[in-house]
Amino acid sequence: MLLNKLSIITSAAVLVCSLVSSAYADESRLQRIKDNEELRVSVNNDLKILSLQDSKTGEYKGLEPSIAKMIAKAIGDKVNVTFITPPTNRDNVLEIDYADCMIGTYTITEERKQKYDISSPYFVTNISVLVNKNSNIKSVKDLEGKKVGVIRNATASKELVKYMISKGLIDKSAYEDKSFDADLWNNKITFKSYDTDGAVMEDLDTNEIQAFCNDKIILESHLDGNYVILKDEFAPQAYGIVSAKGSDLSPFIDALIEKWKKDGTLDKLISENL
Repeated sequence: MLLNKLSIITSAAVLVCSLVSSAYADESRLQRIKDNEELRVSVNNDLKILSLQDSKTGEYKGLEPSIAKMIAKAIGDKVNVTFITPPTNRDNVLEIDYADCMIGTYTITEERKQKYDISSPYFVTNISVLVNKNSNIKSVKDLEGKKVGVIRNATASKELVKYMISKGLIDKSAYEDKSFDADLWNNKITFKSYDTDGAVMEDLDTNEIQAFCNDKIILESHLDGNYVILKDEFAPQAYGIVSAKGSDLSPFIDALIEKWKKDGTLDKLISENL
């Protein structure tokens, strides 16, 4: 009898969970945001120009938090933004419903568009290289024999190799796009992958690596009297706002970005933050 009761209770619980999951699956993301009066946005917290969290107040400032607040206001006057710092593997933040969208230097690629909805670009930057000011590295040519720090799963390592090939510094026969692995590359330069910018900068300070390759706008947030950015710039990176595939939030955000481009709002916002 007890087993029968437990079976009934378990079945009921499973049914409830199933109904709740189905409800969320069918529910409008925009409507849920309005009902909860909360837009959950995954952003970086350590990039001075783009998105930086004040260590004392906890407030997020920069281009990307500003865009997030504007999106929230466009959804509804009562909608507030909850900023969420993404986990190490930021590609999972939407799959586990960790956030409604991600505004965090996410470069638009065809491969990524197969997995997520990504808006039109809100910002475009090039890739470049940061080095110690007192190093003997004056151009990409001087990277030969050096170890370069890159962010794991980012496009910088592949683009640097392609750029060096275009300059005749690496034989193009050594490169194969689909099989390229930064951690295994050992032709004229080598790479070391990191999960965070902070970890890269620590090793750059101790000469564990001799350069940091990333998007120029990100490298600029690390500039002080000790570092310089090389003049070499390549591979334009267009940042888009990421949302779940098929979400009704996606076209809403994309329409806003297009509108703000046309009316000058985005240019003004970028100018204010840069």
